[in-house]
Amino acid sequence: FTKKESYYVFQSYWTKKPMVHIYGHSWKTRWGKENELRLVKVYSNCKEVELFLNGKSLGNKKRNENIYPASGLFWNVQFKKGENKLVAIAKHKGKKIKDEIQLVYQTDTWGKPYQLVVTEEKIDETYSWLKVKAIDKKGVLCLDATNFVEFNLIGDAYLIKNQGTSHGAQKVQLSNGEAKIKVKRLEDSAKYYFAVKSKGLETIVSSHSKNN
Repeated sequence: FTKKESYYVFQSYWTKKPMVHIYGHSWKTRWGKENELRLVKVYSNCKEVELFLNGKSLGNKKRNENIYPASGLFWNVQFKKGENKLVAIAKHKGKKIKDEIQLVYQTDTWGKPYQLVVTEEKIDETYSWLKVKAIDKKGVLCLDATNFVEFNLIGDAYLIKNQGTSHGAQKVQLSNGEAKIKVKRLEDSAKYYFAVKSKGLETIVSSHSKNN
C-alpha cells in the first residue's frame, strides 16, 4: 500500500487538506558529481514552502500552477557526499506542515556487479528486513544494476512474499542497486538460515539466531 509519487501530484492539485511532500522517498541513494546541482521537487497545495538541507534553509518558493515542475516548488540542491537530510516546511493558517527524508549522495562511479551484500535490519521483536545490494569489485554500490535476485529462508521464520509488491516478492529485480523483503520470526529465540542468489553472482548464505 505504498503510495506512488503520482498520488502526491494529484493531491497537491485536488485536496483541500494542507499537505507537503518531497519527491523521492523511496530514492534512498542518489548519484552525481561532487558540487553538482541536483533538482529537488516538492509537491504541496500550500501557498509557500521552505526547503532545508542538513539544517540550512535553501529559501522559500511560492506555488504557481503555471510553472513546471511541481508548480514552481523546486530547488537546485548541492548535496554533500554521504548522508543528507531534506526537510520541507509549509505554513497554513499559522500551522506548520512538514515532510522530511534521509538520503545518501554517492559520487563514486561503479563498474559491473561483482558481489551481493546481504544484511538483516530489525524492525521490531517480530519483523525484520532482509536486504541485498550489488557492489562492484571496489565495493561501490551499482546503482544501475537490474539483476533479478531470489530470497530463500528455512527455520523458525518465513518470508512475507507473494504480495505483488517490490518489497513483498521472493524474486524481484534490483532497483537503485538494492532490494529487500520482510521476514517474520515465529518466536523470540528464532533460528533460521537465509540465502540470496542471482544469476552470474555468488549465492550468499547466512544465519540468524537470538545472539546475532
